[in-house]
Amino acid sequence: MTAVVRLLVSWWLLSLISALVSAIPIFPAAPHILARKTDPVISHSANGSVIILDPSTQQTIPQGPGTDGSGLGFSLPAIVWIVFLLAIGAPLALAGIRGWRCTTGVAIGLAVIVCSWAAIINSVNQVGISDILLTLIVLALGFLGLVVGVFEFSRVIAMTLLCLIGGLSFGMRITLLKTNLLFSSLGLNWLIIVVFGVAGGLLLIWTNRIAMLIACANAGTFLMSLGVDLIFNKQSGLSFGLRSLFDSNDNHLAYFIERTYRPTLSTIIILIASLVLTPAFAFAQHLLFKQPFTRRGPPLSDDDLCLNYPTEDLSANRATAFFSGIWDGAKLKMSTSRFSV
Repeated sequence: MTAVVRLLVSWWLLSLISALVSAIPIFPAAPHILARKTDPVISHSANGSVIILDPSTQQTIPQGPGTDGSGLGFSLPAIVWIVFLLAIGAPLALAGIRGWRCTTGVAIGLAVIVCSWAAIINSVNQVGISDILLTLIVLALGFLGLVVGVFEFSRVIAMTLLCLIGGLSFGMRITLLKTNLLFSSLGLNWLIIVVFGVAGGLLLIWTNRIAMLIACANAGTFLMSLGVDLIFNKQSGLSFGLRSLFDSNDNHLAYFIERTYRPTLSTIIILIASLVLTPAFAFAQHLLFKQPFTRRGPPLSDDDLCLNYPTEDLSANRATAFFSGIWDGAKLKMSTSRFSV
């Protein structure tokens, strides 16, 4: 039964990686979306508003601002995101290599959040949904991913996801440094981002520790930079830039035609600072935390397994050991797993 559960969860995690790739706009379910974003049929009404026409049917496509969940100004959704980004980003950048199961849980949680957020903003109609509802849905799904990520069977996939996320986040910051993104073509921007993402994933095969150090620092500094930018520039800074990268919804074309991503000086400074601090945080973690990312003790002895005391109830001790082991795996004293990297 345990093997079946592990296989099912492993299949789900592999599907999550596929969904993470599918969330990238250069791999859309409908390739015509990119063509419409670069060459839409545009007209203007008498009052000057933009009208988008379907090039194949010449029918009007209903338009609306949609939603990205970040709210307006310092509204409740914005505050929730700021707290979340800083609360997750700072520990990840400062001590991600030390977190072990906490870090693997965060990795899968972040992957779920990215995939679900991209899926929702690209599937809603012109009316959209409220920012607070989108925020609650995305964070709830992310919490479920976090719970899955703390278990041993998801460790390798969680490490892979974190390395991919770290590389992607580095590439995103590079493309967001320039007005209207690094290149005028959305596909070229995502090509740069994907190259960094793949590099992060391949680095894990070459050297686990260096890959995880860089991934933790990359993901952590990216989250912190987004949180800080939300404080200073609210929804017109990195938040809008990320939406420009991810949002390929037909119902939002007019919104992006009327608005252009123009990073302010403070946004550029935040981005550059986060890029410069990434190797610094990675090296600092390397110096501070000498233990390997996966910390598992020797196999359990007969005394530990209580073979001589079959009637003793150790359920409370096992629960305590599990939760303490989420932070320090050596306390669990687990046997070597076939999933070891």
